[in-house]
Amino acid sequence: MVATAHGKVMKVTAPGFHDEAFWHKRGSKWTCISAGPILHWMIGKPYHEVSRYIERKGWRVRFHASEPSAIKKLLW
Repeated sequence: MVATAHGKVMKVTAPGFHDEAFWHKRGSKWTCISAGPILHWMIGKPYHEVSRYIERKGWRVRFHASEPSAIKKLLW
């Protein structure tokens, strides 16, 4: 992931759902700080942990630079 001023939005697509999570860089590690209902379990976890699980599940992941409006949506 590439650092931005606000963080990154992870969009996950799987056969039965799609959801988003917001990631922020803390020190040298990316950490999930907010997520939709299906990915809520990611909050507080580092990216390396989450990525291994996602890879095992075969889910599709895309990252987007976040905008302040996207952050508001995820943190409501």
